[in-house]
Amino acid sequence: MELWKHPIENLLNLIFPPRCPMCGELLCHGEHICSRCINETEFICHPICRQCGRPWGRCRCGTESSPFFFTRNISPLIYSKAARSGIHRMKFHNSPSSCTYFGKLMALAVRTEYLDAGIPIDCVMGVPMYCDDERRRGYNQANLLAKIVASELNLPCFSRVLTKYRKNENQHTLSYAERQKNIRNVFRVAHPKKITDKTVLLCDDVITSGSTLNECARILLEAGAGAVYCVTATTAVQS
Repeated sequence: MELWKHPIENLLNLIFPPRCPMCGELLCHGEHICSRCINETEFICHPICRQCGRPWGRCRCGTESSPFFFTRNISPLIYSKAARSGIHRMKFHNSPSSCTYFGKLMALAVRTEYLDAGIPIDCVMGVPMYCDDERRRGYNQANLLAKIVASELNLPCFSRVLTKYRKNENQHTLSYAERQKNIRNVFRVAHPKKITDKTVLLCDDVITSGSTLNECARILLEAGAGAVYCVTATTAVQS
């Protein structure tokens, strides 16, 4: 009888069998991630830094010169092993479907760390990509993650309020100081009235130095947002 409870979903699974969001292997019925990848996934548990969301003692807060403009970031996973493979697959191997797994984990983290703690999130948005880059990839994974988080939490999602209007170098090749300079003044708010006095939840796939999230938060606050909280699928930590 179980087969007939969700006929459309079961039909789609027969035509497009579900795959592991981390490695792409076919999944058994009821699995969301394969057994090998679940064993290689590092989930973040308390205690954590109340600023960047990294495990306590593995963060960089207080060691960098520039303050964060966002109030807080949280991440469910460490950017390593299976999670790193999943993020790369999602971003660089045309696998936007992997966003579903990451987005639902992010929504759970937001509910636990923010909403249940009394932090009233008003709207959700993803870190924008430059238009040519998004067109070349075919999607913006941060916007896809934001839409899933918003749907899971029944919150509005604004995909074109914050925009990236200037091309810059890839951040991952740069030092911390270079990242801050490289990301400066590449974002702008297209519709400031939509965020005036609002608490914004900003979504992305990974936080490394925090420079990109920080610059987005600065621009949002300058445009009138009341506060900016962040959630990323993964966080990079120092070994």
